[in-house]
Amino acid sequence: NMVINLTNKAKEKLNELFPEMEQNKALRIYIAGYGWGGPSFAMALEEPNDTDLKFSLDGYDFVMDKEFEQVYRQFKVDYSDNYFRKGFTVTADRGGSRC
Repeated sequence: NMVINLTNKAKEKLNELFPEMEQNKALRIYIAGYGWGGPSFAMALEEPNDTDLKFSLDGYDFVMDKEFEQVYRQFKVDYSDNYFRKGFTVTADRGGSRC
């Protein structure tokens, strides 16, 4: 079963950016590109599709491609505002063993 984890920093920033979620909008987790370590993920505010996986967490609706459920077990949404990186980071865990 798919799980989304929001860190406290991510929750604080989401609450700051979206004191109230717009109607018919959700935070979409999507593949932003591919690197040496596999896909990199990002998040955007969008309207959900009928074919999306939908999750509600801490007052926010998250959506993603249904195919993610076959590959990933959990997503972690974090926020950093340090010198090197500013913004949300989305990481995925495939679950199972690592080689």
